[in-house]
Amino acid sequence: MESMDNSPQQNIFSSDEKAYLNDLKLAADFQKTVLPEIVDVDYLDIALMYEPYDVVSGDVYDFILNREKELAIFIGDATGHGISAALMTMMVHIAIDSLTPNLATDKSIRKLNQLISSRNTGRSVTSALFRIKPDGLLKVTHAGHPSLIVVPADNSQIVTFKQAGCPLGLFIEEPVQYIEETYQLMSGDKIIAYTDGLVEWRNNEKESYGLDRLLDSIKINRAADCRKLMTAIYDDVVLFSNQKRNSDDLTILISEYKNVLI
Repeated sequence: MESMDNSPQQNIFSSDEKAYLNDLKLAADFQKTVLPEIVDVDYLDIALMYEPYDVVSGDVYDFILNREKELAIFIGDATGHGISAALMTMMVHIAIDSLTPNLATDKSIRKLNQLISSRNTGRSVTSALFRIKPDGLLKVTHAGHPSLIVVPADNSQIVTFKQAGCPLGLFIEEPVQYIEETYQLMSGDKIIAYTDGLVEWRNNEKESYGLDRLLDSIKINRAADCRKLMTAIYDDVVLFSNQKRNSDDLTILISEYKNVLI
C-alpha cells in the first residue's frame, strides 16, 4: 500500500521572491508589447526567430520604414541577462523612435550611441543597422555585432562585412568610427542577421557552435526559402548541442530580396 503524505505542502517561495517573479512576468509582458510586428514590403520576404533565454530578453530588434519605402532593420544584443538587459532594450526602442527615417545607417548608429552613452548605465548593446532600398541597394553599419551575412542567389561566395565599430553605450566619442558599407542585392539574395546566442551555443563538451559551422549550414541550405533556411540553421545548432539548452538569448532574422522593379 502506498503511503500518503497529508502534511501541508511547503511554500517554496518567500513573499519577496513571489513579488520579484510577479515583477519579472510584468516586465516580460511589457517587453512583448513593445516588440514590433514585421514590416510588410513587397520587395522583401522576412522570417524572424526570437527566443529569450529567460523570462525577459536582452535581444532587441526594430524596423524603420521611410516615405521612399526603404526598410531599415535594427538588431541588437544588450550585455547581461534578466531585467537589467531587458531595460536596455527598452532604452534602445525609445532611442530608435527618435531617429529620422532617412538618416544614413552610420549617422543613425552614431546618434543611438550618443543617446545611450549619455545615460551612463555602464552597459552596452552590440548592434547592426541595415537599410534596403526597393532597388536592392543594401547599406549597413555594425556596432560590435556579428557581421551581417549576404547569401547570393547565384551560388557565388557568401559575403560578410569588415567594419565592426564599438558596441553602443561605451563611449560618447567613438574610438573606432562607425562606417556605412554597401552591397547591391540581386533578386533572390538573402540577408542573415543574428545575435551571438546562435554561434556561442555550446554542446556538452563546452564547445561553441561557431561561425564556421553556421556558414557550412547556410551553404548546404542556401536554396531554401527564408523560413526553411532559418529552421535548418536552428535544427543544426540544436543537433550540435545535443539538445543542451542555450545559455543566451537568441534572435535570427532572415530576409530575401525580390526585385519588384524589373
